[in-house]
Amino acid sequence: MEALSTPRFVTENAPLAERTTLGVGGRARHLATCANAHEIREALAFARDASLPVLVLGGGSNLLVADAGFPGLVLRAAVRGVEAREEGAHVVAHLGAGEPWDPWVTRAVSEGWAGLECLAGIPGDVGATPIQNVGAYGQEVGETITRVQAIERATGEAVELDAAACAFAYRDSYFKRAGRDRYVVTGVTFRLRRGGAPAVRYPELARALGSEPPTLEGVRALVVALRRKKSMVLDPADENRHSAGSFFTNPILPRAQAERARALVEASGALREGETI
Repeated sequence: MEALSTPRFVTENAPLAERTTLGVGGRARHLATCANAHEIREALAFARDASLPVLVLGGGSNLLVADAGFPGLVLRAAVRGVEAREEGAHVVAHLGAGEPWDPWVTRAVSEGWAGLECLAGIPGDVGATPIQNVGAYGQEVGETITRVQAIERATGEAVELDAAACAFAYRDSYFKRAGRDRYVVTGVTFRLRRGGAPAVRYPELARALGSEPPTLEGVRALVVALRRKKSMVLDPADENRHSAGSFFTNPILPRAQAERARALVEASGALREGETI
């Protein structure tokens, strides 16, 4: 298998620690940095012919690499590009999967496009966001994603899934369930509101805003400030920046259990005045 021709964009014995926010771990036997769908297909074919396992890598903000490294092909879908067009009261924007997420949020806010302002400061790439339906401070990407473009790993076929097919739920999607390890995301299409009002749904965010009239930029800046206090912004000056992010999820209970839990918490006196669960 070692005699197989290695694609020009594939490197061997590549360090992975520097490609993750935790900054630890070994090396990849092969690393493919793919700039387009053709290179993704070529990398997948190379791995298939060499009987190599494949790990798709985005921004590395939810990945812990073992010291032993990864014995197969790490595929980096570094597809770039942003195309936006107006559609009435909305803007439809298509982004390559390798576009960095936070700069995209910053641009959307600066353009007056509402729908992503509470998702500022999150590390990683655009292509990773539909996988777990990234969300924070009361907002989720599934609210604005209309389509996800991808390559099917087994066949190399280009596919497009609409929002319904993505089956977005709380920190969940089709890509984490029935479609797990089936695709490599190449692009994501968003539909944002031109001149729309910011989303202020999260109690912590609402309290921090106080009586100040919310604006898209104000909410974005406040979200970043709140995240920074928790060492959740990638800042080289922050000694606690080495993190895999906020990977926990809130529990989902049957209604009867949820009501019992609510009663116990309220009876305990743990809530401050005006607070609810």
